[in-house]
Amino acid sequence: MPAHRKIILNVISNLLLGTLCVLTSALVIKFDAGAVINGSKFGESSATETAQLVYLFLTALLFGVVAVRSKTRRGIATLMSGGVAAMMIREMDGWLDSIFHGAWFPLAAGVMLISIFLAMRFRDQLLDNIGEFILSPVFGAFVAACLGIFVFSRLFGMKVLWESFFDVQHLAPMQRWVKNAVEEGSELFGYTLLFLSSYGFLRYVKLLEAKELVSPLAAMEYTHTHPLTDAEARTL
Repeated sequence: MPAHRKIILNVISNLLLGTLCVLTSALVIKFDAGAVINGSKFGESSATETAQLVYLFLTALLFGVVAVRSKTRRGIATLMSGGVAAMMIREMDGWLDSIFHGAWFPLAAGVMLISIFLAMRFRDQLLDNIGEFILSPVFGAFVAACLGIFVFSRLFGMKVLWESFFDVQHLAPMQRWVKNAVEEGSELFGYTLLFLSSYGFLRYVKLLEAKELVSPLAAMEYTHTHPLTDAEARTL
């Protein structure tokens, strides 16, 4: 198959998967909008929270697959898989509090420390891995996901913001549901992007190892060590 056709098919398949994931997330939010569970909407037992955990589990799993299959990218893949697993544990804080309050923290910290320890076994490749990931096509989606999860959803879900929006001193239950919908919906969209970036990274690594793509980092290093001749430069 010609290279340009492979690129087009790859773009189309990524667009279809992204559309399917975003549509699924939107339908989950729509479902929760009409569901009252334990006297609340968008709480710990909601479909939105469950979908967040599913996306986090799949994301950690995909990065784990990269760590197992790619010997030259195990450093960053192990680190990313452990980091996402720690995020998943943090999202389960409501359930883990039944063990003891704050039980999520030692579990998440333990997973993160283990992943750092394992990643450091490949520290000779870790910096190159990070540079390659930054230059990869999925890095933009990864950054957008992190901003959505850790910045936008947190700021947009601030209680004081919604009290100001509704012009009240304390939010009524219906008003709190609206706040929860916006905060958890924004967070779910961030986790959707995070999952898509992990899937994209897996596909990207497969193409690199099949020699169907050249790593941007490798290309930069090559041009640095093999400068263009005057004749080559004139053809650009």
